[in-house]
Amino acid sequence: MQRYFPEAAVPMVVEAYENSRFQLKFKKPRSSKLGDFRAPLGYKGICCITLNGNLNPYQMLVTFVHELAHYNVYMDYPKRCLEPHGEEWKQTFAQLLLPYLRPEIFPEDVISALKKHLQHIKASSTADANLAKVMKRYDANPSGEKALTVDDLPEGAVFQLENGMRFKKGPKRRTRYQCVCLDNDKTYSVSGLAEIK
Repeated sequence: MQRYFPEAAVPMVVEAYENSRFQLKFKKPRSSKLGDFRAPLGYKGICCITLNGNLNPYQMLVTFVHELAHYNVYMDYPKRCLEPHGEEWKQTFAQLLLPYLRPEIFPEDVISALKKHLQHIKASSTADANLAKVMKRYDANPSGEKALTVDDLPEGAVFQLENGMRFKKGPKRRTRYQCVCLDNDKTYSVSGLAEIK
């Protein structure tokens, strides 16, 4: 656990894990999600929480709490069909996250962003542009340097995403940039936090 989570949070994470009945798996990076919760398939099956193994410790902890909230809602409301990120989940997520909002666990900028996030909880921490930007500060690429993102580029710059597609950066529309793909001349809405090659 110390490999994945902030050191001061490890006892709390271990306690949450030991007091529950789910498998915890660390996966290869997935571009579509940071983690997920899966209910058991069979009558005697066990729930499973998976987390991308490449997350920085702060993002890992927030993602763990996010998925743990899904587990708790599933256990508390077994017979009800609820919205995945509805009011029950939001309340549970906030209750679970609050004990971790301490300076020995998170840096001050992350605590501040998380407090704002809790006022208007979104379905994903990456959907909260401010929180995602703060979390990104603690990511490192394999060389240990800060990863370069679309936000870091001037308008009109040409860049390539991890998937190999090449773009010309256009104007910002709310939280995303309108970028023209140089491979097919189509316009795409690209997150400012997307890492570039």
